[in-house]
Amino acid sequence: MNCRMTNLSKIAIHRMEENMENKTNEELFILIDQATAGDKQSLEKVILSVQDLVFNLSLRMLGTFTDAEDATQDILLKIITHLSSFKKESSFSTWVFRIAVNHLKNYQKHMFAHCSLSFEYYGDDIENGEIQNVPDLTQNVERSILAEELKMSCTNVMLQCLDAESRCILILGTMFKVDSRIAGEILGMSSEAYRQRFSFFKAYASPEKIIQFVKAFLDSNSLSIVKNS
Repeated sequence: MNCRMTNLSKIAIHRMEENMENKTNEELFILIDQATAGDKQSLEKVILSVQDLVFNLSLRMLGTFTDAEDATQDILLKIITHLSSFKKESSFSTWVFRIAVNHLKNYQKHMFAHCSLSFEYYGDDIENGEIQNVPDLTQNVERSILAEELKMSCTNVMLQCLDAESRCILILGTMFKVDSRIAGEILGMSSEAYRQRFSFFKAYASPEKIIQFVKAFLDSNSLSIVKNS
């Protein structure tokens, strides 16, 4: 099995955290002023500081690397062209999140846009899949890596069972750990409304549900990879 998704996602998260930690808002504000004044090197540094954040959000929202890469390019272009409109009334990452979320909520070019999924359909697909017709893709991959790959794949597909806004709510809260006040600001709702919806969707599409789906898949394939917590 190709483990590129698991490995690159972890790298993206690590690089995103490093980039955001290495530059304070004040440093970014200086770079943004220089970039909007025409300094190309400053513009490059500004974009590098957020490109992994944008890619990782796009990957979670859209479910595939190809779609995430395409959407990331679109979003980064929007950031560049609208950079002069950033008023420094919030952190730069919050502003970037807002642009990215608005773009991704209305993005219709991805694979799942015209192939709607539901939890019921997904569960039925796992339960009734004919294993004899599925080729062995493990290729002697280490079991712990295979388990992570399966959990990542299941997470990405299960997220597509939610509508775009619900997906955003869950991703911002569970994967990016965004504060409810800021998440509400990004999504254009009150922090209380965000907390209520986040609590509901966290229970509805929790990591435990994902593990259950993975276990069902692995059991059906006689591969006991994911252990009980």
